[in-house]
Amino acid sequence: MLMKTTLRLACLAMALLLALLAVPAAAEGARKGTREDPYRLGDVCAFTAEVLADGSPRQSADSAAYTAVPMTLRLDNYLPPEYFAGRYRQLYKFNGTEAGAQVTLTNGGDAAIVPQNAFWLTLITADGTQATGFQLMDAPLGGNYGAALGPGEEKTLYKRFVQTPGQEASYLVLTWCEGGERESRYFLLEERAIYPELANGSRGDDVVALQTRLIELGYLDDDADGIFGPNTEAAVRAARQAAGMDEGGVADDALQFLLYREDFPAAQ
Repeated sequence: MLMKTTLRLACLAMALLLALLAVPAAAEGARKGTREDPYRLGDVCAFTAEVLADGSPRQSADSAAYTAVPMTLRLDNYLPPEYFAGRYRQLYKFNGTEAGAQVTLTNGGDAAIVPQNAFWLTLITADGTQATGFQLMDAPLGGNYGAALGPGEEKTLYKRFVQTPGQEASYLVLTWCEGGERESRYFLLEERAIYPELANGSRGDDVVALQTRLIELGYLDDDADGIFGPNTEAAVRAARQAAGMDEGGVADDALQFLLYREDFPAAQ
């Protein structure tokens, strides 16, 4: 009897030990932004970039003088080679391997930074090979890579890179310094449609889709007739307000991208 009790206690102790050992692994697996669970289009990653007086990352905890800048980054779109070929091939003699990522950065701190200098955005393939990337700019091509991001400011920036055939980049990787250590988060490179701008007077299937979604969410009490009139405009204004955007009456690409997501808030 004593032997059975001792054996039972030993088994319980072993199970408890295995459970405790599994906690860090489970927590790590649950962390958003790993290669196994990357951020997706429209997801927002919050991070704090520690930068030195010259604007570069604080790569050592021994660097006492630094500024901690709370930031957010959202991956808005993947720009495939067709995007650059269609717009810039003749002017820049592109060879069809150029691609890019469009992101939105927000500075939630009290100090201005130059994103190009304050942290790193790199690109890797599915097997972990780093793609050749260019500087972070305020335009898809020919922009300013020294663009500053002031306190409370939000900007759309672009990271262009070479898309080697057969070794296409799969992830955009954000790396910053915090506590003198590097932290990284992964974003899955995905392409999305660019929605046409719809406003009062617009007609057609795109308006039907917009109205249908507004009706589903409770913003529009009307028929989806494909005619963008005053009722649809009022519904768009309400939806924009719910999304934290300006209250204009235009359903632009930014609004429609959010509106068709499953987590868009319903009307109150």
